[in-house]
Amino acid sequence: MITKYTARMAVFLLDLLGISGNIKYMLRAMQPKPSEVLGMISNMLKCAALGLVALSGKVHATDVLLIPDSSSDRIWMFDAHDGTMISDSFITDPGVDNGIDVFNRPMEVLIAADGSLLVCDQFADLVARFSADGSTYLGIFSLGGTVDNNIMNNIRGGHVLTQGPGAGDVLVANSGAFNDLAVSQKNIKRLAPADGSELTDFAFNRYGGIRGPFDIIEYNGEILVADEGQDKIVRYTLDGKFNERFTSAMAIPQLDFPQQMAIASNGNLLVCAFSSGFILEFAPDGSLAGQYDPGTLELYRGIAELGNGNLLVTTTSGVFEVTRTGLVIETEAAGNGFRYITAYSVPILREGINIQKNTKKDTIKPVALPDTRDRDEILRDELGLLEDGS
Repeated sequence: MITKYTARMAVFLLDLLGISGNIKYMLRAMQPKPSEVLGMISNMLKCAALGLVALSGKVHATDVLLIPDSSSDRIWMFDAHDGTMISDSFITDPGVDNGIDVFNRPMEVLIAADGSLLVCDQFADLVARFSADGSTYLGIFSLGGTVDNNIMNNIRGGHVLTQGPGAGDVLVANSGAFNDLAVSQKNIKRLAPADGSELTDFAFNRYGGIRGPFDIIEYNGEILVADEGQDKIVRYTLDGKFNERFTSAMAIPQLDFPQQMAIASNGNLLVCAFSSGFILEFAPDGSLAGQYDPGTLELYRGIAELGNGNLLVTTTSGVFEVTRTGLVIETEAAGNGFRYITAYSVPILREGINIQKNTKKDTIKPVALPDTRDRDEILRDELGLLEDGS
């Protein structure tokens, strides 16, 4: 019989291995049903097994950045210190699952409460689950393993709550396919951590007025949502109550089509403004602390601060290391499909992935070509309105 003591033992094992992080707190906060505990423990013990290998001295946890490339339907890996490309196939296309093309436009990698990896896909309308080392496809996670376009359609980025009453819940930015009066449209979906089943929506288009959510982040004990529909960043409490705007284009005109947000080492908030072509940095009170424009780049999607203090950004042309003074230090990868950036400590490095930390090892650098598409086509494609080339 599965009891609460079994769950406590799993937490103890993870704690002993030193890889639990917030997992033990999430498990206590989630209070799963007895029928859900077995699957959760199984997933956590898989992660624990990875930790045992790491502790054996054969491999070590490595800080990396994971970026989906929707052109190749793969997840790439980059060095978290200087942005060097490590692998172009950390996660490969899992193919078709029960008639569903799992990778159609992968957008962002999330780290689940049990340590597995979740990938949000804009056109597949699902969240897929993979093992912590990226080697194994574990199935469709969202909506209990099903796809329902009436519930999730044209999804974007997401976030796994690490605190509050919903710790462990998976939040997904959902555009939907119907008009603004539809129930499941332009909202933040909430999925159960154990099996991805649908819970009550975290945020509705009727509360807070979000009209085009693209990214979600925890920031100073609140949830922020980047809303391209009204060019603003909206604040919510950890239990989904609308607070107020963090900032908007009315205050900062450069905030045009906000996409990924990231927290800088100084505690400020970094935001990609896709349409205006700026990297914006906000103080915790929402005031503008910095505005960065390398000049040769535009159409920013993803962002992360590197260990060396520079920024790694993705655009419709590639992946670049840039400075806050506006210099492009390096083109790390070229292509128009790179999306959001996720910081991750890989618990185990499987065979075939060669990590050379803090080095610029490539002698031949990729050449990024400018996006020559019509501006309207670019925007419609980014919004998911040109799916399948229509």
